[in-house]
Amino acid sequence: MGDDTRGLRAVPRPLDVELPRLRLVDRLRQRWSRPVTLVVAGAGFGKTTALAQAVRANLLEPRGVDAWVTCGPEHEDATRLAAAILKALGTHSPEPGAREVLAALRHRAPLDVCLLLDDVHEVPDTSPGAQLLAAVTRALPDTAHLVLSGRCASGLPLAKREAAGEVAAIGTEELAFTDAETAALARRFGRELTEDLHGWPALIRLSLSAGPAASWRYAAEEVLTGLTEPGRHALAALVALRCATEDEVGAVAGVPVRLERLARAVPLVDRLDDGRYRAHDLWADLVPTGHLRAGAVEVLLKRGDLAGAGRVACGAGDWALLARIAVELVRTTLSVLPVATAERWLKAVPQEHVDEPAFLLLKAAVAHARDFTDPTIDCLVDRSCAKMQDDHDGAAVALGQAVITAHSRGDLARLVEVAQRAQRLDASTPVLRLLRHSVAAVVAEMAGDPEEALVHLAQAPTGEVPKALSVSTTRFHVHCLAMCGRGHDAAELAERMLNDDLALRHAAVARWFDGEPVEFQGGEADSTARGEFVARALHTVIAASFGEATTELPAGQDNARDAVLACASQAAVAVTRGEEDLARDIYKQHLARWPADNKVAERHLRRFLTLGYVLSDELRERWDSTDLGPSHRRARAAGRAFVQARQGDLSEDVPAEHALCFLPLPWSVELAVRLAATGKTKLGGWLADRVGTAVHRLFRDFTRDPELAAGATRLLAAVPTPPDHPIGIEVIGPMRVTRNGVAVDAPELRRTRVRQLLGLLVLRPVVVREQAMDLLWPDLDPASAARNLRVTMTHLRRLLEPERAGGEASYCLRSDGDSIRLVRGGLLSVDLWSFHELSDADSLDQAVALWRGEPLPDLVDLCEAEIAQIRARHVHNLLALGELRLVTGDPAQAGQLADRALTLEPFEPRGHRLALAAALRARDPQRTVAARARVLDSLRQIGVRPDPATEILLRQSVSS
Repeated sequence: MGDDTRGLRAVPRPLDVELPRLRLVDRLRQRWSRPVTLVVAGAGFGKTTALAQAVRANLLEPRGVDAWVTCGPEHEDATRLAAAILKALGTHSPEPGAREVLAALRHRAPLDVCLLLDDVHEVPDTSPGAQLLAAVTRALPDTAHLVLSGRCASGLPLAKREAAGEVAAIGTEELAFTDAETAALARRFGRELTEDLHGWPALIRLSLSAGPAASWRYAAEEVLTGLTEPGRHALAALVALRCATEDEVGAVAGVPVRLERLARAVPLVDRLDDGRYRAHDLWADLVPTGHLRAGAVEVLLKRGDLAGAGRVACGAGDWALLARIAVELVRTTLSVLPVATAERWLKAVPQEHVDEPAFLLLKAAVAHARDFTDPTIDCLVDRSCAKMQDDHDGAAVALGQAVITAHSRGDLARLVEVAQRAQRLDASTPVLRLLRHSVAAVVAEMAGDPEEALVHLAQAPTGEVPKALSVSTTRFHVHCLAMCGRGHDAAELAERMLNDDLALRHAAVARWFDGEPVEFQGGEADSTARGEFVARALHTVIAASFGEATTELPAGQDNARDAVLACASQAAVAVTRGEEDLARDIYKQHLARWPADNKVAERHLRRFLTLGYVLSDELRERWDSTDLGPSHRRARAAGRAFVQARQGDLSEDVPAEHALCFLPLPWSVELAVRLAATGKTKLGGWLADRVGTAVHRLFRDFTRDPELAAGATRLLAAVPTPPDHPIGIEVIGPMRVTRNGVAVDAPELRRTRVRQLLGLLVLRPVVVREQAMDLLWPDLDPASAARNLRVTMTHLRRLLEPERAGGEASYCLRSDGDSIRLVRGGLLSVDLWSFHELSDADSLDQAVALWRGEPLPDLVDLCEAEIAQIRARHVHNLLALGELRLVTGDPAQAGQLADRALTLEPFEPRGHRLALAAALRARDPQRTVAARARVLDSLRQIGVRPDPATEILLRQSVSS
């Protein structure tokens, strides 16, 4: 009964002299009883120490899983805060956010999980990080608990929870030492406290460590006096860094350091579980750190803690240092700028410094992040560049921001302008080299020479610059490869180098126009009007391959590139509607306005090469004598085969995939019909399977054309039409067949071999005839078994499609050579197929509802292993749904689902944990006792000890 109980991260480790605050630890351990606990007090009241002691107490007698996050300035950014929380929970997400945090908390069910956020005051109330915490707080799972510790009350939306008694608060009075605790700590030090420090834990400890003193400040000075000079340097460096490793402190201090020794000598210096050390903020007012500021920033920058580096610069009022950090922030983030951090820095900059180039650049980056169409961005970047003439690195970053913005809004004129300015700068940095080559590539492509653009892109150092900048260059590289007819290379580059929905859709389009009929997934809309225009044109042409006439783009575009997109989309729609003469006129009018001798126009016409090849004699003649790229050669071959087929020459062989990708559906079906007249029905059958009923409608239309009637009639006989009503097959439980949702009582269904063959076809995508005969008639000779199989298949066809005429091929049941299969999708649905597809959390209840009993009972002796896998999947679904019900506050339903799972798998440890957790959550003593007894009995039977997660629940069941 195993489970992963990781989660403790960077928890302060109290020194041996620290007082065990038993009353406070016990109060904090009760956090499991409330969804939210607030620990609010000023610096030095021992909030972190008390929480750390409570966490360690939970390790000794666990009540659940703890996950600790110490907040810092960088966590005002929601993405960074979510990533830190996920790391503490032992998980990861490429796009961390509130949804992923809540999913990670739910994933811990049935165990309780407590998320402890220390120093939460570092997350400003109006920041994106605070918004993330608010979203998590509002949707906190029932098995999750939140502890927020900081110097001021949180601005989170807790009013509703407070009214329901779901918030526990611990403040200054409870955190302050009592007289007894103060006396106990004094005895440990063997000293007396000579002044009343009002129970302030940090000051009491500091005063006692330094000996009798008149004040805590004097005590602190006594501690500092007792340190060696390297020790004082080490403490100052640690204060500057706030939290650091020994090597980092040594780098700032400029001397070798022993932080373990420092922690023993200096109170309020703690060692964290991850090996780092932290100095209490009280030392910041006592230890000068100005001379170490530059070194601290260097370490923080090397660590990637730009928010921390900016905090140091802002705190010291060192605006020159902040300017340098601001440029670094833009350089390393560009279009993924942490806006909250950048805005906080800009707000801190005095008015006399706001026009400095670094801060102008930072302001431009913020404006881009807010709205990349903001017309002030270019002005801000230009002013920044003008003031950075002697700073080539800074100018490179500014031009990088200019490129990102221009790419975002498709402003090619701006890109040319940036290229001209980049040429005047020293190309000694990777960013400038990238800018030079990428913008030169844009200019080449605009001149109709994408091959020249690829030469420049191959020299662009995309691997040496921030990803935010390289992404734009890589996307353009993908486009240029496709323009050169290298769709396969374009798709591979997009999939290898880019990682977002837009890139994957670009890859899919590239594969389609390379002749590979891929599936298109949904995703976010293209981010610019230009991107949306291009996407509409491409998808209008692709839709025509399926016989769909979408709305074409408007004519009258004022540039050759967009005019081609409008022309191709309009022609594709016309062909789909059967208006081929209109499509020819569209191409004729386009070529009159943008002649094929126009290099830019002609190169863009190749993107839709088959349309132009068939509809324009001029383009056909040109392209027949042109050396084309691989994708364009495939498109030309498909167009050439279609033109020759109309002339009676059917010698050209076109792969079915290429016919679909390169030809509008009326053309690909016409080609299939002409081939069928010579006995070649493969293309027609493939198109019917892939596209569906639109193909059969065209078959019927072509029967009215004397030239095409023979081939169309042959295809209608060979390629079955889909049934006119939905057919359902249910095998999870007693087998049922439905038509229009109504179960049929057909005599064929009473035949055992028919049910067995149908079950086998449901279970396996393809069944070989010999395999079916061996399973169903193992005692018969091959000839007799083959005869029985033919008879059984006849009964099965009649069961599934009784209305189909004799001799006509079945639609649902296909026999291809030696194999037999059911056609997936369309009007045929199978509960087992749906059962396997319903795997998302939102679909678990649907998957569970499909279970009517043991699956495929007629095959239990023939396919035992496969049926066992189905049963195991159902148990998994029951438990996953039960855990989901538990975290959403429905322990009764969770317990019922656990019981159903344990009925199928009595020794399933996850099921026992869920049953026990559900009983505990329902506060049902009788059910808890029964669940506990069942867990212990199963452990005894299999002879194993409980794992840590089960042990937590067993311990809770005793104390409840």
